[in-house]
Amino acid sequence: MFYRSQDSLLRVFFRLAVLALLFLHNFPIFSFDPSSLEEEGTSMVPFAEVWVDEKGGTSYAEMRKQKFYPLTSSSLGYSPKVHWFRIPVENLSSEIVDWILEIHYSQLDQAELFLASHGDKVLFRGGDRIPFGERPIQYRFPSFPLELKSGEKDTVYLKIETKSSVNFTVFAYRSEDFFSKISNEQILLGIYFGSLMVMALYNLFLFLSTRERTYLSFFLYVSSGILVQWALNGYAFQFFWPNSVSWASHIVTSLSFLVAGTTADFVRTYFDAGRNYSGSDRVLKVISSLSYILTIIGYFIPFGLTLAVYIFFSTITFGAILYLGFQGFARNLRPALFFLGAWIALVLGALLFVLRFSGWISHNVTIAYWGVEIGTSLHILLLALALADRVNDLSKDLSSKVEDLNEAKHAIEQSELRFRNLFEGAEELLLTLDQDGKIKDANRTLSRLTGYRPKEVEEKNFLDLIYSFEGQEDSIVLLLAEEKLQEHLKTRKTVEFHSEFKQKYVMEPKPVKIRLQSFESESGRMVLGKVSEISEDILSRFLVSESMHFTVNNYLRNADILSRQLTSNLSQFTGSEVITAIRTCVREVLINAIEHGNLGISFDEKTESMKTGNYMEFIQKRQREAFYGARSMTVAYSLNAKRIGFEIEDQGDGFDFKKVLNLDGDKLNEESYTHGRGIMMTRKVFDVVKFNDKGNKVLLIKYLQKPLKYKREPNFLDID
Repeated sequence: MFYRSQDSLLRVFFRLAVLALLFLHNFPIFSFDPSSLEEEGTSMVPFAEVWVDEKGGTSYAEMRKQKFYPLTSSSLGYSPKVHWFRIPVENLSSEIVDWILEIHYSQLDQAELFLASHGDKVLFRGGDRIPFGERPIQYRFPSFPLELKSGEKDTVYLKIETKSSVNFTVFAYRSEDFFSKISNEQILLGIYFGSLMVMALYNLFLFLSTRERTYLSFFLYVSSGILVQWALNGYAFQFFWPNSVSWASHIVTSLSFLVAGTTADFVRTYFDAGRNYSGSDRVLKVISSLSYILTIIGYFIPFGLTLAVYIFFSTITFGAILYLGFQGFARNLRPALFFLGAWIALVLGALLFVLRFSGWISHNVTIAYWGVEIGTSLHILLLALALADRVNDLSKDLSSKVEDLNEAKHAIEQSELRFRNLFEGAEELLLTLDQDGKIKDANRTLSRLTGYRPKEVEEKNFLDLIYSFEGQEDSIVLLLAEEKLQEHLKTRKTVEFHSEFKQKYVMEPKPVKIRLQSFESESGRMVLGKVSEISEDILSRFLVSESMHFTVNNYLRNADILSRQLTSNLSQFTGSEVITAIRTCVREVLINAIEHGNLGISFDEKTESMKTGNYMEFIQKRQREAFYGARSMTVAYSLNAKRIGFEIEDQGDGFDFKKVLNLDGDKLNEESYTHGRGIMMTRKVFDVVKFNDKGNKVLLIKYLQKPLKYKREPNFLDID
């Protein structure tokens, strides 16, 4: 019995609830009295009814016959259909009321206002598909001035067409209250946008002075946010493109994707995600790249699709922000706390705006009305604090590194000072060369060794120091030195070789031993050249006579080594000028024996290869051939106080020495030959120059003490 009676009561309550809903839904709404307007404005949602034109194209007369339904929310979602809104009004006061109807939403494409008392005439139009100049009140939101006489009744009809969200955020104001609100609003928004612009420009200047990329990304993020807010608040349409209705209708989409891209970039650079969070960095980099692309092409994409993509990107970005923020917070990074607080403030501000926009919070609640501005201001302020705190940490870290660098600098300076002292005080000549072989530095030993001061050789080529007899630019000494230098520059391996340096005040060569090795410096890879004098053989002071026999292969460097070795003890019996002349001639004869004898290189072949600049390559090619490479050269040498003699024989086919002996030196100079002078020079230096009939063996004798009568020597050296 109890359960039966309980069931009956539930049925009664259910029927009463259904009847109440039907009653409320069909009962006509009360007329709105504009004389009772509040100073902060009154929402028209409770007084409005709506009818949706499903087919489209319904005329004003047909629309008035349709059945309207009470409006329960200001937001009607996304719909391309035409929406008609009806607001019955009645002035219950004894005075004429001037009032203004404001659509507090700048993204409507088109809004038209009708009055029942004026028939189907469109009184006012607004929206971003209507040129701004056609608005009855030059204000960022579509606003329409109305007048109602005492006791007069009328009906306001609003026809709204848009591809974005259909929002009936319509408020009514007394005229004087409306313009007072605009004045105050302009001041507050001027302060708001001005502070954001100052913050953006400040960070731009910081970037220009420090080149810290985080400042640039923050500047771009704040700047793009300012642009999109100008567009959303109607200022961009009002001041920048008042007649570009198509642009005004689509630009918000592009600017929204620009904000998405700059947000992702700022978060990446702020957390240095590329180094610390590689996974998040890749995700954010993809979002920023796609967002920048959509910034350009978003103008042409349907609004519904762009909205879905933007929400998807924003969700992923916000997830990455929370992840990185909490990761930093877990590591006790104070900037991460500011960072999280900044995004929480922005989300709360946006939530207040949505609640006010949907009617959940009254329009008159100040914190809700300015929710976006308050949330954005706190957001930017906290991000700036986070950035400053981060920079402060970086500054401390930098200061610590500067101290370390100063200590390192001091140690380097001490090391450089020690190096400089060692460099200048070294007994041997030290040279530093760049990768082009140019001399960058030399120690004081250069003056003692060659007579040149270090400043005189700086920026000159190392090969300029190599001695060349009578200005021959392609002498074997120079060629060998160049070959060794290039070998070291290519392989970076240490090389050692003997050579001869020029002397400034003495026109004769200085025999030296050269060692080239690489080292790294601040300016890159350098070459250190160590040059030392060839040590004197102490036993040579007691030399009376000597003789030696050699068998030598076909490497040109052996001609240089052997010529110096065979004249090394000559200083006991004659002066340096004679020694230099003998050494040079012997070297030339040895080279001829190798080139023209064993390697079979003709005079014309050498001339041609010298002209093309590949003579050393030509020599090396012949040396690798089995027929020529297997040949050798024999040298007999004898020295005493009276004379020095050499017998040099190669395994070549010989040559017509009589023809060479008859060469004209002036003709060689006229035709710019760089060879062929060796035998001519040898005849001038030696007292005896005698070839065998074949022309592959030569006897050279230089008398150090003039005999009373020359005696022609046999074809071999008398070493007794």
